[in-house]
Amino acid sequence: MKLDLHGHSVHTAWRIFNTRITDAFYAKQKTIVVVTGQGAIMQEFGVWCAQHPHIKTWTNAPHNPGSYKISLKKG
Repeated sequence: MKLDLHGHSVHTAWRIFNTRITDAFYAKQKTIVVVTGQGAIMQEFGVWCAQHPHIKTWTNAPHNPGSYKISLKKG
């Protein structure tokens, strides 16, 4: 699954992020690619991931600093 948050306000992106991550977890998906862009959302992204109960790890894509790969915990 790919989630593109680029172009949204930080608050709207946060709501979309939480909903989609939770939905993906319950759909038993293992990984999600999230595009944040390189602005304010990217600055907040690590905190969002660290606080979300279903996220195991997140890594920055080496070729694109505004893109992340998230691994979800097993449900």
